[in-house]
Amino acid sequence: MGGLILWGLMDSPFVRRVAVALRHHGIAFERRGLSVFADFESLRLTNPLGQAPALTVHDGGVLTNTHAILDWLDAESPETTLVPAAHRLGVLRVEAMANALADKSVALNWETIHRPADLHWEEGMERARIQISAAMDWLEPRATPGPMFGGLTRADLALACAARFVKEKHPAHWGTHPNIATHLEACESMPPFAAEPYGT
Repeated sequence: MGGLILWGLMDSPFVRRVAVALRHHGIAFERRGLSVFADFESLRLTNPLGQAPALTVHDGGVLTNTHAILDWLDAESPETTLVPAAHRLGVLRVEAMANALADKSVALNWETIHRPADLHWEEGMERARIQISAAMDWLEPRATPGPMFGGLTRADLALACAARFVKEKHPAHWGTHPNIATHLEACESMPPFAAEPYGT
């Protein structure tokens, strides 16, 4: 049986969430930094859709969805679960909104960076900006100066990784959310995050 391989770049909030979770659980893995753009055909050899993250597991099979990967990791390592039973509903609520923040932020980035300016869908871009602001506003009063539910959970992973992407790619949405900024700073100082920094 082979070792785990995580495919994707660490400027992706989705790939980084998986990398941080692997570190949290103490699971050894190798990372292959393929880009969904520059290395699309190579990545399709692992994931037919050419999307990241993808995780090659011990039997050589591949998981290709962030949520599925995190669920599997939790089942493999229940003693270090990132969804504690006592806080399950709260964790899932925050995680869902933070995932939406990541989705809309990445979509807006792709539209502005990878589509020619004369082909931009301005209505769609404005809708994404509204959704990013709405998600940030919802998350702001729930963010704390450290883990939101007493210990590191998937809510923290989702919020911190999405927030870092927003900070880097959409700074106009950043300055009015001090609680999220404090939460991100606290998470970035934790060993699982520090071991898997943004953008590498």
